[in-house]
Amino acid sequence: MSADGADLARRQLRDLVEVADGAVEVLEEWTNAAGNTAFTISLDTSGLEHAPAGIAVRDRERFKVIIMDGFPFAPPIVFSVHERWAGTPHVQWGNYLCLYAVPSVEWNPADGMRGFIGRLSKWIENAAAGTLDPDGQPLHPPAVYTSADAGRLLVHPNLGDLVPWSADGSGSDVGTLVAWCSVNGDRKRVDVLEWVDLDSAVGRAEDAAFEVFHRGRPLIAIPVVLMPDQLGFEYPTDVKSLSAGLSESGYDRITLLNDLAVCTHVNRKLRARQVERDAKAAGNTWDETPDDGAPLFTAMLVGTPSRRVEGDVRLAHLAAWKLDALSGRVTDLFAQIRDLRASKESAKLQDEVRDLAFSLFDSSRIAWMDIMETRPEVTRRRDQDTPSRWLAGRRLLVLGSGALGAPVSELCVRAGVKELTVADSAVVKPGILVRQPYTDADIGRGKARALASRLSAIRDDLDVEPSHGNVRTKFFAPDQDLSAYDLIIDATADASVRSAIELARKHAAVRPPLVTMVIGHNAERGLVTTNLPAATGAAADTFRKVSLLAASKTAEWVDVGDDLFPATPRTKLFFPEPGCSSPTFVGSAAQSTALAGMMLHEALMVLHAADQGRRDTESGEQVSFASAVRMGAAATMGTSRVSWPADVVGTDESGEYEVRVSGTALAEARAEVRRGDRIRAPEIETGGMLLGAFDDATGIVYVDKVTGPPPDSYLSATYFHHGVEGTQERVSAEVRLTASTCGFVGFWHTHPFGYAHPSPTDEQGMASIVAPDGTTRRALMMILGGDEANWRGWRNGDVGARPDIYLKVVPRSDGPIVSGHPGYVGGLHLQQLPDGWYFRGGTGTPTRIRHGAAAVTGPVVRSPSWWPWRRRRP
Repeated sequence: MSADGADLARRQLRDLVEVADGAVEVLEEWTNAAGNTAFTISLDTSGLEHAPAGIAVRDRERFKVIIMDGFPFAPPIVFSVHERWAGTPHVQWGNYLCLYAVPSVEWNPADGMRGFIGRLSKWIENAAAGTLDPDGQPLHPPAVYTSADAGRLLVHPNLGDLVPWSADGSGSDVGTLVAWCSVNGDRKRVDVLEWVDLDSAVGRAEDAAFEVFHRGRPLIAIPVVLMPDQLGFEYPTDVKSLSAGLSESGYDRITLLNDLAVCTHVNRKLRARQVERDAKAAGNTWDETPDDGAPLFTAMLVGTPSRRVEGDVRLAHLAAWKLDALSGRVTDLFAQIRDLRASKESAKLQDEVRDLAFSLFDSSRIAWMDIMETRPEVTRRRDQDTPSRWLAGRRLLVLGSGALGAPVSELCVRAGVKELTVADSAVVKPGILVRQPYTDADIGRGKARALASRLSAIRDDLDVEPSHGNVRTKFFAPDQDLSAYDLIIDATADASVRSAIELARKHAAVRPPLVTMVIGHNAERGLVTTNLPAATGAAADTFRKVSLLAASKTAEWVDVGDDLFPATPRTKLFFPEPGCSSPTFVGSAAQSTALAGMMLHEALMVLHAADQGRRDTESGEQVSFASAVRMGAAATMGTSRVSWPADVVGTDESGEYEVRVSGTALAEARAEVRRGDRIRAPEIETGGMLLGAFDDATGIVYVDKVTGPPPDSYLSATYFHHGVEGTQERVSAEVRLTASTCGFVGFWHTHPFGYAHPSPTDEQGMASIVAPDGTTRRALMMILGGDEANWRGWRNGDVGARPDIYLKVVPRSDGPIVSGHPGYVGGLHLQQLPDGWYFRGGTGTPTRIRHGAAAVTGPVVRSPSWWPWRRRRP
C-alpha cells in the first residue's frame, strides 16, 4: 500500500490519541498478509444504552483497523477481535463490521481517521441500542458472497401478496413458487419474468402450444422458497448449512430436492421443444436433431422478509444459488427416475439417487448468483417524483427521428412508456451521424427502423414500433382515429405536418395532448408548444400565437421572433449536402440533444401540472402552452413560458370554416361595448374590424384582435354603419407589424339585448363586404348579441359569461358597390339610412340625419321602439 497513506493514518491516530484522554488507544501496529498497515485499537465503550435486540458491548472493546490502499480516499475497514457479535445485523464473516452503506457518499476523505473513529463509535452506540436499522429505513439484507461464475439474475415482477408472511413479517408457513425465466446464450444472465405455481409450470411445459422462447431467449423454470423468518445476517457458503437452515424453518431436504426435480422436469420438457423448434427453423427434421447435450440450468431462489422500503410491509429479499454441473446432473437423474412408472426397482433406484444427491449436496460449495433487482416494490426509480414520470405507462407517437425526435424518443423509452411508435420518411445519410444517434452500419436504412431497433434494446419489455413513410397521410387523414395514443410529439420541424395535424385535430373525436418542438437556426434556442386535449387547436395555432406575441415586442420573446419567425426570410440557408437536400439548422450533437431534453422537460412539466389540477376551459384555464429554452449566448435570457386559454370556437353559417376567436379579441370587443355604454347608451350598437387570418389549408379563420368604430361611423340602436377613415392605415400597420401573420378578416358589430343574427339591413349590407386593402373577395361577419341576462353578464365580466355569436364568411358580390365605401356597411349606406339620431364613431354626441336638409346636433331621443328585440325578432 502507499507509504504516504499509512503514514498519514498513523499521524492522525497519534494526534487523536493525544487529545482523547484515554477514550482511544493504539495497542499495536502490524502488517497483514496483503501488505496493508493495520492497527489494533481500544475504545472506551462504557455507559452505552443497551437494548434486548442490541449487541452486548463491554466497557472497552478492541478492534483491528486495516488501512486500505488509497487512504484517505478509500476508508479503512474494521474487525472486532472476537466473534461475540456474529450473526447480528451489519456484522459479516463473524467479525467484519459494516460501517458504511454507501462509502462513496458517506466517507469523507477530509475527515480521515478522526471521521472513521467517530463513525465506528456511532456504529457501536446504535448496535448496542438495536437502532442500526431504524423504522422506515431499508433493513440490511442477509449478506451474500456472490461468485462471478454463477452469473446474475434480474428480478422484474413484484412478489406482492404471494409472500407467506403478514405485514409485520410474522408467519409460520413456508411458501413455494416457480420463477418463470428467460436465459441468455452464455447462461450468465437469467431474467425472472413471472411468478407461477408448480402446477402451472408443469402445465406450460406439457402444453405444445405454449411459447418456449421469450424475445428469442429460451425459457426455464427455477424453484422459489419463501421463508417466513430471516435466516441470519449472512447466507452460508455450503449447501449443507443452507439446507440445515431451511429445514429449521420448515423446508426439509426432501421437499428441497423434490422442488428442484419438478423444475428440472419442466426444464427438460422445455429444452426438448426448444431444440425441436431450432431444428425445424434450420430445415432439419426432429428425428435428425438430438438433444444438444448441454447441462440443464439448475438453480434455486430463496426469499426472506428481510427488507422494508416504506410503511409497515416487509418485502422479500431474494438470493439465488446455482448448482454446479455435477449436482445439476444428479438432480436431473432424480427427476427422470421420478417420472418412471412406479415399481420396486424404480423406487429403489430413486432412493439411491436421492441419497447420492444428499451426499453430494453435503459436500458442495454454494455458488451464489448476483441478484439485480428491478422489482418496483423494492427498487426506487432514479427519476421518481420528476415530471418524466408522467410518461410511465403511456402510449406515444413520435413524429420525426432526427436531431430532435431520436433523443426525445430515447428519453421517453427510459422514462417507462408503455408503447412507442417512431415515424419518419427519411433514411440515414452519412452527414447526420454528426448529431444523430445512428451508426455507419445504419447508412441507407430507414431512420425509423434503425431507431426502433436501437431503442428496443434498451428495455426488455418494450418493442418500439417503426413507421417508415409519409406521416401526414399515414397518421393524420381527416377521419384518422387518434385515440390509440396518449401523447403525440411532433419533432419534424415541418410546417406541412403541423398543418395536417391542425386539420386532423379539428375533426378528431379524441384529442391526445400534443407536444411540438423546433430548433432555431443556430441551435441556441428551442421552442416547444404543448396543447392539452381541451386546447382549441394544435401547434400551427399556437405557433401563430407565439409569433404575434414576439411581434408585439414583448421583451422576453423578441429574440424568439427574430430567430424562428423573422420578418424577412433568411436568404442565407444552410444546405448540408449538394443537390436538393433540405435546409436545416447549424448545431452540434451536444446542442441539439441538450435542447431536446430541455424542451421535453418543459412539456412534461406542463402535462404533469395539468394532471395534478384538471383544467376547466369554461373558467378560462390555460390549455395551450409555449416555452422558449435557450443555451449558449442566448442562455442569459433564461427559459420563458406563456400560456393561453381555449379560444371561442364556432362554425360559420356555410359550415365551411371553423372560426377561432381569441380571448384577447373577445376582451377587446367587450371593452368597446363597455365604453359605448359609458359615452352613449347601452342599446346603441357598436362594432369594428376583425384582424386575423384565413387558413384555407385547414378551413380555419383566426380572429386575433378587433378594432372599434372609425370616426366616420354611424351608430344607433337599429343600425351600425362602419366608416372608412383610418381603416387602411390600421390594417397596413398590423400586416407590417406581424410580418403578414395578422391582417383584415372581416367586421363585427353588436345587437345589444338582442339576437345574434343578421337583421334585414345587415343582409342588405353583406353585398358590399370587402377588405379595406382590397386583397380579398371575402370577409367574416361576426355579430355579438344575447338576451338581457346573458348580455349584461358578459358585458359586466361575470365568470363564464359569453355573448351569443353569429358567424358567416361572406363572399364579395359581383354587383355594384356603393361609391366611396369600400368597407363594410352593417346596414344601409348613409344616403339610404332613415331619418333619425345617430352617434358618430368615438363620440358621445348624437347627430340627426334628415335627408334633404342639413344635419343638426341635439339630444338623443329614447323611445320604446329603440329596444332591439322588438325590431330583430325573426
